[in-house]
Amino acid sequence: MKMNYTMKHAFVIVMMGFLIGAPLSAAASPNYVMAQDDFDFGSLLESLLTDGAELMFANVDDQGIPGVIYGQLGIPSDALAFDNEMYTGCIAMALLSTHGEFLELIFDLLAGGDFFGGDGGGGFTLAQDGGFDVNQILDMLGTEFNLLVTIFVNVAEATSLARMTSIQNHLTSQFGFAFLDLISLRIDESLFPPDMDITLPFESIDVYVRQETHEFDLALNTMFDVMNQDGFLATVDRTYFTDANAAAGGLLAIPDMGAIVDLISTFTGGTAGIIPPFYTLAQTLPFDIDGPIAIAAAGYLGEQVLSTDSTSLNVETLLGVTGTLTPLPSGNSLLIAKLPGNVNVTSISPDVPNQSFYDNESNVVFWNATALGPQSDYIISFEGDFPPLVSVERTFSPESTTPGGSTTVTVTVTNEGDEPITDLVIVDDDLAAIYSTVTVTGTTSDTVATLAGGATATITYEVTFTNEGGYTFTPAELTYGYEGNTFFKDSIRQGFIVTADVGGLLYDAIMDGMPYTGVALGVVGLVGIYAIMGLVRGREGAYQV
Repeated sequence: MKMNYTMKHAFVIVMMGFLIGAPLSAAASPNYVMAQDDFDFGSLLESLLTDGAELMFANVDDQGIPGVIYGQLGIPSDALAFDNEMYTGCIAMALLSTHGEFLELIFDLLAGGDFFGGDGGGGFTLAQDGGFDVNQILDMLGTEFNLLVTIFVNVAEATSLARMTSIQNHLTSQFGFAFLDLISLRIDESLFPPDMDITLPFESIDVYVRQETHEFDLALNTMFDVMNQDGFLATVDRTYFTDANAAAGGLLAIPDMGAIVDLISTFTGGTAGIIPPFYTLAQTLPFDIDGPIAIAAAGYLGEQVLSTDSTSLNVETLLGVTGTLTPLPSGNSLLIAKLPGNVNVTSISPDVPNQSFYDNESNVVFWNATALGPQSDYIISFEGDFPPLVSVERTFSPESTTPGGSTTVTVTVTNEGDEPITDLVIVDDDLAAIYSTVTVTGTTSDTVATLAGGATATITYEVTFTNEGGYTFTPAELTYGYEGNTFFKDSIRQGFIVTADVGGLLYDAIMDGMPYTGVALGVVGLVGIYAIMGLVRGREGAYQV
């Protein structure tokens, strides 16, 4: 599934810090008018941090495919027990669950340019010289894992480990998470050879990485349980997130925001360093950011919902809400929806001055749900065609095999609309480039001049496997034309098992890159740490997994 570059920026930035940004201010205050010049963003942010907030953000791309995020700022801190001694010295705790192409979407953003979507100056990018390709990381890691990462600063090693254990136990007893130890890494001056004469701006940093061992749907539901259930979440259908082909959830807890701002200042010598937006925001606000902050969010990439026959979008359908969408009884509740630029929005409902807003340049709609109160519908009406419904699916026959065996792979493109699409290019040829031990015969790409409504086009090829293990099939890609425009669509990333020993499946998955195991992340992470250590000691050259 492809999204245009600006859409990807909007989607992931909201996912990572969905309430720390100027666009949200347009809907957060009942008395705020977008054109107002004297709006006090500092007061808004202070209100968000003090009172808490929830947000539903929906982006619909030019194919009619939605990306949806629901999140909360200021989730119940009493349940997280921030005042407990176990958080002393803890700078941050982050829990992440990913499933399907959501991780790829984030990596695309990081590798594509300025991290914060600016003009390329002052941001942080992974697209460095040397040919680093994040898609190679995806091929090794796969796309599904649940991880808890916790960082302590300037705490005795035994003490930080004990506190880490207490945090794990609390998350298990309070919410039902379950963890497996993966990595414990201590960074201090003893890590470096004495002849390097390195002085660090801290005494020590302890990084603990744990695997959350539930299946994705259970892990994500547990993350939802951490949130406040009194607002939108009371009527949201969670299966829209847990059953999506591409979804993710995250929990970020900072026990003391003031401490992390001070730490950034220490690391950077009082300058912004590589994270200017966060540091600059903290330095310029008219109030001190102190105390705990907790953010939790879940998002999914859905199937096409708008097509040539669509003239409106009910935003609540993207959350599976069948009744009334009710805002939080205290705090701020916001709804934001973005449609592609080639769509002409004709009206929005509800449309109440100072409580709803539509920007016709960005095609963004804001609703202040707190001011509007309970609503049965949030509707955007528009003019402008989306392409017909088109699906790309890949199947295997048989669905697993043994060493020396084969499977027949079929990629089917279906025009599920009534109007024809043209100039189709279907490509699914990555497997042999990733795995040198497989043999691929048959058609891995094809072109089709016209595909009528209701018709299908297929490519079929056979793969023969020499070794046991798990194999990653990257998304099959479709390019097609409709009414003079070019569109892109992908299948999902899939895994295929080759095993003669059911009991050895987990081992094979770790060794050969099966995409649906969190343990693989630990293995690759250890290799990565080894590589970093080699660079610290002056070792040159590349490493290979």
